[in-house]
Amino acid sequence: MKLSLLAAAAAWLVAGAAQADTFTITGALTATDATFNRPFTLTSLSGVGTAVHYDTFSFLGASGGSYEFKMAPGAGSTVDTFLLLYAGSFDPSAPLTNLVALNDDLPGVNYSAFNYTLTAGAVYTVVSTAYNNTDLGSY
Repeated sequence: MKLSLLAAAAAWLVAGAAQADTFTITGALTATDATFNRPFTLTSLSGVGTAVHYDTFSFLGASGGSYEFKMAPGAGSTVDTFLLLYAGSFDPSAPLTNLVALNDDLPGVNYSAFNYTLTAGAVYTVVSTAYNNTDLGSY
């Protein structure tokens, strides 16, 4: 299962990594993925992304410190990425709960990214999704 592989890879990578290391996890938003009304800000839901497809993976912050999270379209993909980070679990029926960081696109580039300071020993969940309900493709 794609999500299980992502979760296992993320847990292993973060647990064994120095902060300067870069790790890449690939996936795809497909029409068979579950949907949710994604947040627009840390305190409000989107009026455009009301049923976006998403993938999740959870990991353990083995080392505390500042980390960069980035989601870019895969080769040949035109998906408009949107990336979210939750401290703890993610509940698609309560998408503002535990939300600590999010980004649509950085100015002048076609990818989502943000920096966040992880707490050692804490569990986090990354949600990879899109801006619009109809956006599908690889990342």
